[in-house]
Amino acid sequence: MQPTEHRSAVGQLADDLRWLEDHCRRQPDLAAEAGTLRLASALTRNVIGPFLEGQPSRPLHICVVGGAGAGKSTVVNLLAGDIVAEANPQAGFTRHPTAFLPPGPGFQWPSYIGFMGPLNRLTSDKPANVDENVYAVKRIPVPSGANEKSAHPLGEFVIWDCPDMTTWASEGYVARLMEVAALSDVIVYVASDERYNDAVPTEFLHLLVKAGKAVVVALTKMRPQDADSFIAHFKQEILGRLPKLPNGETPAVPVVAIPHLSVSERADPTGAGSKYRIQLLNQILVQCESDDLTRARTVTNAAKYLSTAGDGLLDVARKDLAELDEWKAAVNAGRAVFEDRYRHEYLSGEQFRRFDRFRERLTDLLELPGAGRVVGGIFWALRSPYRWTRDYVFGLVARPDVLNLSEQTVLNGALTGWLDTLQAEALRKDGTQQSLWRQIAVRFDAELSPQARDRFANDLRAFELKQSEDLEQAGKALVDGVEKNPALLYTLRGGKFVLDLVIIGNVVYFTWPPGWLLLLIPFGVSASHQFAELTTRAVAEGARHRVRSHRESLVTGSLSVPLAAWLAEWPITGGTSFEKLQQVLRRVPDAIRTMEVRVKAKVAEMTKPKEAPPPIPAPEAPT
Repeated sequence: MQPTEHRSAVGQLADDLRWLEDHCRRQPDLAAEAGTLRLASALTRNVIGPFLEGQPSRPLHICVVGGAGAGKSTVVNLLAGDIVAEANPQAGFTRHPTAFLPPGPGFQWPSYIGFMGPLNRLTSDKPANVDENVYAVKRIPVPSGANEKSAHPLGEFVIWDCPDMTTWASEGYVARLMEVAALSDVIVYVASDERYNDAVPTEFLHLLVKAGKAVVVALTKMRPQDADSFIAHFKQEILGRLPKLPNGETPAVPVVAIPHLSVSERADPTGAGSKYRIQLLNQILVQCESDDLTRARTVTNAAKYLSTAGDGLLDVARKDLAELDEWKAAVNAGRAVFEDRYRHEYLSGEQFRRFDRFRERLTDLLELPGAGRVVGGIFWALRSPYRWTRDYVFGLVARPDVLNLSEQTVLNGALTGWLDTLQAEALRKDGTQQSLWRQIAVRFDAELSPQARDRFANDLRAFELKQSEDLEQAGKALVDGVEKNPALLYTLRGGKFVLDLVIIGNVVYFTWPPGWLLLLIPFGVSASHQFAELTTRAVAEGARHRVRSHRESLVTGSLSVPLAAWLAEWPITGGTSFEKLQQVLRRVPDAIRTMEVRVKAKVAEMTKPKEAPPPIPAPEAPT
């Protein structure tokens, strides 16, 4: 793969992790996770990115970290062999990291794009207490009387003096510290006998161990006679509780004691203070077998950390995702109420009177056509007394029609109730400034409600056109099913006509000679016609029931479901932080897996034993 492709993938992953970090910092209860995310982002940019792009293993980096007043600057001076770091009794004096290069020319400074993230390199000399997102680069001076080409014990290393680890919520300090800690191949963790068990530095130590960093502990400021007991207690209380490495092994962390140094020992690290310097240098050099193997270990552990901590890195979004799930649940509950109101306030009372016209037309189809209309007219006259009596009785007992609300009125009222419920829920759960419910509550009247009503109005117009067409088609299908089936049509007509003739014939036959019992003829033909009307009414009611069910499905599919889907996704659209959050949550796991695969392949290639060159054949003996 081309370096530019590696660079693009690494840059995207680092940016996503950085965005998650900023997202955490805006929420006070997630401040601790911000440090973890900054470390992950810095590992991606400062370790994995340069390695995949083919940057050389040299220089290696040593990072000196610790809590306020632990004596970090003193340890830096011991490592450098000279007074290079500004030691100051004021806690928190060092505000930005400083890199110290070994003496002598020819040392190549890393130039990878994205190196050190938001930190800019100082171009002029400034004191260590300058509180800016910068880092300084200085060279360790050549010792007096020594040759420039004299070997420095850490001639392959950059030594970093870092700001204090004060609090996870300190964006400035943590950001600068994490950049250097991620870059480093060896961490020198400095703790004093006064504050070696402080919570924040200890958590920071645990985080570095989880990232697979090689750690050397320097315990400072105790009395020389207390050094052994102090080391034993530190190993028990602090190191005994360290987490496992990314490969599952128990970390082996060497501990070096540096008691109170006299003025002469602090002023002369290579002379009076050499006994402490040598034991510290030995422990560091033991951690670094060679440039390539040390860098391979650093990169491999960084990739494993991203892989094993991937789910934990995304846990920072758990609150946001929980709120988003609550919002979707509220939207779906409102949708159920919307559909229930439509069902009870409109469908339960709607008679679809247009079907009465189709029912009457279906009844009329049962009458004889053409010349048979004359016979039908006779039957119609015979049925007149019954028809008048029936209409009169029905008029007495039938309840008047209840005025049903229009469909559009019911739907608009249900929509208003739906939106009002959502707004009330948003106001009830309104929490922190960055919570989803707060953003919904603030933007509800100005954005969400007008947009929802506009979408609903457009969908409603399309729905009204479709439901009108569906109703007309259902009525026509009811009539066409009989009218366009001649066999069925003539069978029904003939059957009704034959039934009327049979009734008349039986009345005449059984009442002959004619008398007043002939009045049974109008009653009989009225009964047969009533049976036909009841049959067509049953058919029409069946179709009416199907239309009612179809209308309910149409409202669900055309109005409530699309609107519910839009409402559910509204908080994560339109460029909001929650839209970005969804994108990041989709990209980060895949990107981490891809980085791990690429790192494994490149480490395997770099550490593969080189084949010995083929032997040179011996020259042939002269003949």
